[in-house]
Amino acid sequence: MSAAAGSARTLVIQPTGGTGQHARPHETFAQPLTARLVDRDSHMPVSGAEVTFSWVSTSQQVLFEGDEITVAVRTDADGSAQTPPLVAGDVDGIAIFNVTAAGAAPEQFQVTVDR
Repeated sequence: MSAAAGSARTLVIQPTGGTGQHARPHETFAQPLTARLVDRDSHMPVSGAEVTFSWVSTSQQVLFEGDEITVAVRTDADGSAQTPPLVAGDVDGIAIFNVTAAGAAPEQFQVTVDR
């Protein structure tokens, strides 16, 4: 099942991995951020939809591999979208990511950089 443009369906972004983890400065986090996109009513996965993971913070705490602050990933057959690896920056603290997809309310994921 794929999301059609102009569809009246309401979708849900479900966090399935990576949120809540910790790393030290300049380390790669153990898990990428992973979300699953499903139809709210049928709970069926939505494949082929674009999910965007955007870093909210303005200080360099966490970047995706390749020094990117935003990545867009297509969902697989199970409705899952997984980011490239996350790399902790110089600054300790909580890094927040907005996760968005057309037709779904945004979700927030967070990771922490520890000194």
